[in-house]
Amino acid sequence: MAAEGSTTPQAFVVVHAGSRDERHIPVYDRIFIGRECPGIDDKHRLLVDDPEVSRNHVEVRLDAEQDQAYLIDTSTNGTRLNGSRVERAVPVPVRSGDRITVGQMDLAFRSQGFLRSGTMDTRQTAMRIILSKMAMVVGDITNYSTITQYTDSNVVAESLQKLFQELRALLTTHTGTLCDYAGDAVFAIWETDQIPDAPKRAVAFALDAGDLVARVGQDLPLSTPDGSTISMGWAVVLGEGAVSSMTGSLVSVVGDATNLAFRLSGFAARQGRAPVLVTEPVREALGDEFEMGQPEEVETKGRTGTEKVYGVYGRAKS
Repeated sequence: MAAEGSTTPQAFVVVHAGSRDERHIPVYDRIFIGRECPGIDDKHRLLVDDPEVSRNHVEVRLDAEQDQAYLIDTSTNGTRLNGSRVERAVPVPVRSGDRITVGQMDLAFRSQGFLRSGTMDTRQTAMRIILSKMAMVVGDITNYSTITQYTDSNVVAESLQKLFQELRALLTTHTGTLCDYAGDAVFAIWETDQIPDAPKRAVAFALDAGDLVARVGQDLPLSTPDGSTISMGWAVVLGEGAVSSMTGSLVSVVGDATNLAFRLSGFAARQGRAPVLVTEPVREALGDEFEMGQPEEVETKGRTGTEKVYGVYGRAKS
């Protein structure tokens, strides 16, 4: 790889390609593109004055030894390569002539080298997949289909962005790990080998999340035709999952317990049920710290038999 102090550009990022204002920004070993790129010297950054561009939006990284060039997105609003959105935090091969879009600006990548770009890098770190016991929480928006039917898509997207940002901040205070946003759902985990009281933390988060949604939902332009504000049902399960980082930026967890959590979240806060439902193993782990309802047997789609669940109504009064 070219040294940090190399004085010979290995490639160029072209601004306003094909116009009278065309500029060639030299790339020596890497260049960071963003609104501010704090801590990066002028030689290794390209600043873009656009409020839709993140402070640190994307990096173009060169590996002369392996004849590879990569694009690594680290933004909020995403980066496009030749019109296609790239995965966040995953190195994507880029070739000379490719078009990189950040915010409203198109940039061109130019180089005489990097002929192997676009092929697999055999030096990439192997992704590890492990089995881990964990508490899992899924929050699912009630009446989501009805809400989206009567609400502009941009309004839905902006509202969910605000809501999920608030939930993500709350999750951090409860030491949980965000796994995914799945349209109208939030999925988080606590691994029990690292967090012994994981079930209690998961249930505490679900209860606090329900309160947060009720509070934030009053200010969101989302409601059902009868005027009901947005609400979410929460399910907490305890089980084993296969953990990997296949999505790049988020942790992926798959397995029967994951499927169960998503299925049960569709029962919570519906038909008179409590906003938080937990399975029998979770109930046993909670002790007497929470107010619990009577058990109910429910059938979940795609699974045989029934699952015993309990409603959680709050923390136990001392």
